[in-house]
Amino acid sequence: MEETRLRDCKTDIKIALPEDVKFIIKKLRESGHEAYAVGGCVRDSIIGRKPDDWDITTDALPGEIKSCFKRTVDTGIEHGTVTVILKDRDKGSLSGYEVTTYRIDGEYKDGRHPKEVTFTPSLSEDLKRRDFTVNAMAYNEDTGLVDEFGGIEDLTHRIIRCVGDPDDRFNEDALRILRAVRFAAQLGFSVEAGTKEAISRHSENLRNVSKERIQVELTKLICSDNPYRLSEIGETGMGRYICEGFEDIDLARFAELSVRLKLRACGNEKKYLRYALLLMGSEKKSSKAFLKSLKLDNDTVKKASILAEELEKPLEGDRYLIKKTVQRIGRELFYDLIELKQGLHANMPEFYRESCGSEDIERISALIKDIDTKNEPIFLKELAVTGSDLMACGVKAGPEIGLILNSMMEEVLKRPEHNDREYLLKSFCEEKEKQR
Repeated sequence: MEETRLRDCKTDIKIALPEDVKFIIKKLRESGHEAYAVGGCVRDSIIGRKPDDWDITTDALPGEIKSCFKRTVDTGIEHGTVTVILKDRDKGSLSGYEVTTYRIDGEYKDGRHPKEVTFTPSLSEDLKRRDFTVNAMAYNEDTGLVDEFGGIEDLTHRIIRCVGDPDDRFNEDALRILRAVRFAAQLGFSVEAGTKEAISRHSENLRNVSKERIQVELTKLICSDNPYRLSEIGETGMGRYICEGFEDIDLARFAELSVRLKLRACGNEKKYLRYALLLMGSEKKSSKAFLKSLKLDNDTVKKASILAEELEKPLEGDRYLIKKTVQRIGRELFYDLIELKQGLHANMPEFYRESCGSEDIERISALIKDIDTKNEPIFLKELAVTGSDLMACGVKAGPEIGLILNSMMEEVLKRPEHNDREYLLKSFCEEKEKQR
């Protein structure tokens, strides 16, 4: 078996495999097959990062994989991928692990997908088709680490390098062009010179990639520990192929902000903060149109475009005006806005000093906290009077109710102590009586 030849590749490196992964590998090996953890999970384990998921590769054919386990799902069986479903021994929940047959990719028809794949008994052939050396390593406890393309060396030197000829890798799958920069940003690595030159040569191939896939990679990059690396998209010529209007974005400014604000990795749920900073001050026709062209979700489009606009103008420090801003953009976004502005004030780039340098952001921060501590009403749902109360006073259902409630809300924003049902209704009735 090829496994014997590979046995001593990197026997000194030990990886703590999850119990489920060890179980799957053991089950396949007991059935006479090879099996390894492969790809990003191996890379991350070696450098001390927690893998997001664990992929397994094997010489077993899809049908043979399925025969080894009680519960499987044909997630990509035409490409040799079967998902093995296991029950968590402690929590009782179900987990899925992708197990894929060693394969050789045929000719790529569209710069993204091979026309056909051929299954192979050779792990070396399977690893050879992968994108970058750091992702082309495999491991099991018996054989140790299999590293035929210098992945460990590149991890040591903190380099992202294509497996084999970078021109071939990028012609096969154009998304790898963007993934190279994304991996470098996430890991804090540099892109190897030959690989970076090939990115510039093949950046136009991104035309073949869906905007949804581009957006996923772009978001991972912008939410990474090193979002300033986004500037490399412009340096390598990728910008014009990302989406309409991307070349109008000031990537150098965003890179400067990323460094000045010492931005670190943020979760996907906070990606709107990064996109807001990206859009701030850029010469663009429409923030919403730009974000929609990236195929971002509606929530991110809304929040990022609001924040980008608010960042470009000074906040008013008056208690009433603060409440009006919160009323307009929402409490969560207002606190996000304060946080971003505090970072900008602490580092004060020149362009920001000109537009917002005079605002007293610390005073505004203290005021909104005091407003919330005292539970001062800001939204109509917090008003002591409802539409039903007004109808009980003889107001007919319709637009007039909204006008009256908004008028009461205005008074309460200025005088929160007036948010009393009896007081507001009495004032309303007295005013109504005057008008007769």
